[in-house]
Amino acid sequence: MKMLPTFVAAVLAASALGGCAKAAGGPSATGDSAAACDNAGFLAAQHAHVNHAEVTFCGTVVRLRPAKHTRSGWHRYVYVDVGHHDVIEIDANLDEMGNFPVTDGEQAVARGEYYYDEDGREGVHWTHRTDRGPHPPGYLTLNGTMYR
Repeated sequence: MKMLPTFVAAVLAASALGGCAKAAGGPSATGDSAAACDNAGFLAAQHAHVNHAEVTFCGTVVRLRPAKHTRSGWHRYVYVDVGHHDVIEIDANLDEMGNFPVTDGEQAVARGEYYYDEDGREGVHWTHRTDRGPHPPGYLTLNGTMYR
């Protein structure tokens, strides 16, 4: 709970500055094809290390790692620059989303759950639809094509 005031302050500061929300391809709460990229909200959650925060952000793919089998299935690791050289890892579950093409330089919109581990590792996962647990559906849009 100590981080909650920091998170709230960061969100309010981002809102006061106008944030950096913009329209991009992906589902919105209203079901249309445009979703607001909330990079300011994502950066506030990241700065405050708010584990399990639902986030939506936009950026440019800057790095890829090969697919790897983990205890929860096959995952691809896509690194997205959300601005100011702040790069976040997206853990995309290929068993849920399918094997999708991705290259450096593509424009990405991601919706998922931000995590911050005790060892300092951070990223975004649950970028897919699921019927397990309390997770809202996530997605990854690359150059206008949605994967979920």
